[in-house]
Amino acid sequence: MKDNITGNKTFELSQYTNDLHKKIAYNYIAGRKLLDIGCGTCVDSLMLKEKYNLNVYSTDIYKHKNVDLFNLNFKKGSILNLPYASNSFDYVFLHDVLHHVDEDDQSYDSHLSALNELKRVCKKGGTIIILEGNRYNPLFYPHMVKMLGHNHWKQGYFKKVITTVFDNVEFKYFEAHLYPKKFLWLGKIYEFIMERISPKLFLAYNMAVVKL
Repeated sequence: MKDNITGNKTFELSQYTNDLHKKIAYNYIAGRKLLDIGCGTCVDSLMLKEKYNLNVYSTDIYKHKNVDLFNLNFKKGSILNLPYASNSFDYVFLHDVLHHVDEDDQSYDSHLSALNELKRVCKKGGTIIILEGNRYNPLFYPHMVKMLGHNHWKQGYFKKVITTVFDNVEFKYFEAHLYPKKFLWLGKIYEFIMERISPKLFLAYNMAVVKL
């Protein structure tokens, strides 16, 4: 994937996106249909389309300019009412979306409704991949939670909500961060140490792989 497609911070964005998907390490089947929910700047959609050769559909409550730049199949819509028919996709993917559902009140019922929409649009036998930043990660908490105001979920709540809606779930936890180029080596050392000595409770990403 070319580094010049994602704007001015090309190295950092490609570094983070590549690192993230290497850590996800899911064995996609090329040509299958995938829905990227809450696609935002669409870098995940592009990665999934170009590197994994998936038939990618993208949706969000707003349309980013990269939708046209990346030539994506996009529909505007909410995770609470997805603009797609039931049983449409082999894969459903969402990255740092759930904590934005009912952002002000963080309603448990709204979170369950969102997850049930994922179940509705995913085919029987399909896979749902959910990634959420962990509230108490040592890097995320001061930066994302305190400085930027993201209401990231606690790991325990993430697991509770997912297992309330889905039966066949595998959880995974890992580190993935955006680093300035000159500090990339330091970030890699940090991730190596964290993933080997830190309790899972503090790792950056909570990931759920759901088999329907």
